[in-house]
Amino acid sequence: FNREHIFPQSIFHKRSPMRSDFFHVYPSDGYVNGKRSNHPFGEVDRPRWTSSNGSKVGKNTFGGYRGTVFEPIDEFKGDIARSLFYFATRYEDQIYKWHHEMLNGTRDQVYKKWFVRLLLKWHRMDPVSEHEIRRNNAGHEYQGNRNPFIDHPEWVEAIWGN
Repeated sequence: FNREHIFPQSIFHKRSPMRSDFFHVYPSDGYVNGKRSNHPFGEVDRPRWTSSNGSKVGKNTFGGYRGTVFEPIDEFKGDIARSLFYFATRYEDQIYKWHHEMLNGTRDQVYKKWFVRLLLKWHRMDPVSEHEIRRNNAGHEYQGNRNPFIDHPEWVEAIWGN
């Protein structure tokens, strides 16, 4: 058992409150989390590693980035997208100072265009589930705020869509 930071904590130097923000920290398999490392999310055709449930590590085949990425199973792709959209919105006043392959260095878009297109694709293909709604309610009880993109998934399109 491990805690997976959907937005890698190495990018924000393990600072609080990001380090323990309920809406981007998920329970995970420690070995799989280690394989993910701090790679951006992406899509992989020919993985160099595949987990027992089908998550993959390999060269990205989506968009303009060709580096190593981690591709989760389809069941979690929308959850991850909404977590990352939340993170961009919640920490927009800090995130522009950080550096990573998925970030574009701005306060408004936050992510590079290829990464926004990927997250939009995942958001659309994996709609909000009952599990996400229950988790959002638990996060509200624990942390006192909510992931608005679970309550209002249409806001993803209003902000980042075409």
